[in-house]
Amino acid sequence: MPIRLHVFVSSAKHAIHSSVFIFQFIAFHFSPLLIHLSYFVIIDVLGFVVLMSLKPSNPNYSPRHVDMFFLSTSAVTVTGLAPIKMEDLSSSQIVVLTILMFLGSEMFVSLLGLLHQWSKENKHDPEDSRVRSVIIHDESQVEEAIPATQSTNSNGLEKSCLKYLGLVLLSYMVMILLVGSLLVFLYIAHVSSARDVLSRKTINTMLFSISITVSSFTNGGLIPTNESMAAFASNQGLLLLLAGQILAGNMLLPVFLRLVIWALRGLRITRAKPEEFELMMNNTKAMGFKFNHLRPKLQTGFLAATVAALTAVAVVLFCCLNWDSAVFAGLTSSQKLTNALFMAVNARQAGENSVDCALIAPAALVLFITMISVPRSLTSCL
Repeated sequence: MPIRLHVFVSSAKHAIHSSVFIFQFIAFHFSPLLIHLSYFVIIDVLGFVVLMSLKPSNPNYSPRHVDMFFLSTSAVTVTGLAPIKMEDLSSSQIVVLTILMFLGSEMFVSLLGLLHQWSKENKHDPEDSRVRSVIIHDESQVEEAIPATQSTNSNGLEKSCLKYLGLVLLSYMVMILLVGSLLVFLYIAHVSSARDVLSRKTINTMLFSISITVSSFTNGGLIPTNESMAAFASNQGLLLLLAGQILAGNMLLPVFLRLVIWALRGLRITRAKPEEFELMMNNTKAMGFKFNHLRPKLQTGFLAATVAALTAVAVVLFCCLNWDSAVFAGLTSSQKLTNALFMAVNARQAGENSVDCALIAPAALVLFITMISVPRSLTSCL
């Protein structure tokens, strides 16, 4: 037995070292496009293999390879398309899909990009090596050394900003996912109508809370229920919680990130300098990394106002077109407004629905198609 354990540990270490070597080789020798493509292809294929190796919860269901590959691709690319009934999947498969949505989310990929850029800056710093090669023999060479020193200081500031920005993004994601999962769990535990839905579908409450939070925050759109959130149409608190998570991970992400950095600067709980906070908040391009999740103050204000205006217009039009139709059958006035808000928020590419989309008025569908088609970059500049 000890010999087998030793062989297993040695094999595991060898596999880990080989994987690290492969990823380092890809990261430092491939172009950004190939790195991006390799990352998604590797994660997609691994997800497909793991999904196929796990048995579904429905013993009578035998998934096709193409369905599992499509589902893995949908999770990694956070598109929210499922070719099968989600309730046929086992808890282990739901866990795999949740991990795939997180690994393929825009925020996590951006975090990897920040870490990659920071690693490259630390691995090779031509400005710093140039300064070290400057030897000042007399007064005439001082003027040549000053610009190089200034470049080194600027380069050091950019590297420290990359590090702090990565920590901010990581902390933001962990905080939203942990707090969001806890709030969803507590809501379901204290509201019998939501708890009964999961009991009837034999879905674990903790697993559902984590999965729905990751799906909402990453805008993945894959939920363990067959009818998405339509089974929870009367649970206003749950829909509002998820709507907030969707906005925190999508259109209002630049706003919330800016608020987090502003709070850190005010509380002074980090070692970051004022100029580092200023660079992160107002001039991310100077760090040598294209980080679209942080924008200047004016653009951030326009983004918040635009998102609020578009959401309000969508809610009003959706209610006007569907108020007395079968879409809102059995719901109170406040529940109708909450569901309209949830649908309006999800129109920005989150992929969840709390009502039957087949019953929605055609004009409302055209409105949602229009909102989905508007790129985020254009919305932030309106």
